[in-house]
Amino acid sequence: MYAVMTAGWRATKKMPLSVKIALVWLLLCLSLVGFAAWLPIPEKNTLNLMARLLPPVGWGGGLDHLLGTDELGRDILARLISSMRTSLLLALCATMISAALGTTLGILAAHFGGWVDELVVGAIDAQASLPFIIVTLTITAFFGSSLMLFLIILGLYGWERFARLSRAMTLASRGRGYVLAMQTLGFSWWRIYLRHVLPNIASALLVTATINFPETILLETSLSFLGLGIQPPNTSLGNMVGFGRNYLLTGWWMCVVPGVTIFLCTLAVSVIGDWARSVISRH
Repeated sequence: MYAVMTAGWRATKKMPLSVKIALVWLLLCLSLVGFAAWLPIPEKNTLNLMARLLPPVGWGGGLDHLLGTDELGRDILARLISSMRTSLLLALCATMISAALGTTLGILAAHFGGWVDELVVGAIDAQASLPFIIVTLTITAFFGSSLMLFLIILGLYGWERFARLSRAMTLASRGRGYVLAMQTLGFSWWRIYLRHVLPNIASALLVTATINFPETILLETSLSFLGLGIQPPNTSLGNMVGFGRNYLLTGWWMCVVPGVTIFLCTLAVSVIGDWARSVISRH
C-alpha cells in the first residue's frame, strides 16, 4: 500500500495536462459549492418576473445574472450551484453505499464459499444483466419518489463491480504468505480482512469508485430529467435540463448550461479515474 501511495505521489509530477485541467475544474466546482453563501448572487428560488429569460453575459445579458435567468426570473448561476451540490453529494453518497455493499458481499463470498459464494455470484450476474434504469423505473412506479428511496436506488447501482473485484482479490490474498502467517499466529479472519487484506485492495476499489461515480451522476441526471428523481423545490442538474428543454428556442441557456456542466463533471472524474488506474497498474 505504501509503495502504491509513493508511486502515486511521484506520478503527480508527471501528471498529464488533461488530468491537471480535470482537477482544476473539479476544484472550481467544489469551491463554488462550498462558498456559495458568500457569493454576490440571488437565492436560487428568488422570483423576478420582470427579469425572466435574460440571456447570459456575452449574449446580451448583464453582470447581475452572469448565466442568465429562467422562465420565472430565477438566477441560473444560483440554481446551477445548488444543483451541482445536490447531484455531486448524491453521487458521492451513492458511490460510498455501493462500494460498502459490494465490498462486504465480495469478502463474505470469498470467505465462506459454497452456497454463499454461489448466491453472491448469482446476484452479481443478475445485476449485470439487467438494465438498471428499467429496474429503477419499476421501483419508483410502485413506491413513488422520495429523496431517501432515490438515494437507496442510486446506492444499488454498480455494487456488483465492487463485489466482483473484492471477491477476486480476497481469494488471491488468502493464499499469500502474510495472510497464512497471521492465520498461523491465531489472528481472527475478520481482523486479517479489515487490517491487512482490505488496505491492500483499497487502491483498486478506489479506482473502481472513480469509474462508478460519473456513471451515478449520469443515472441521477437521467432520472431527474424524466421527473423520477429530485423534485421541486429542490433542484439538480438533471431536472434543470428537464425543465429547460421546453425553452430551447427562447432560453437555450436553461438547458445548455447544466448540460455542459454534467458533461464536464463526468468527463473530469473519468479522466482522473483512467489516469489513477494506469498509475496503479504500472506499480
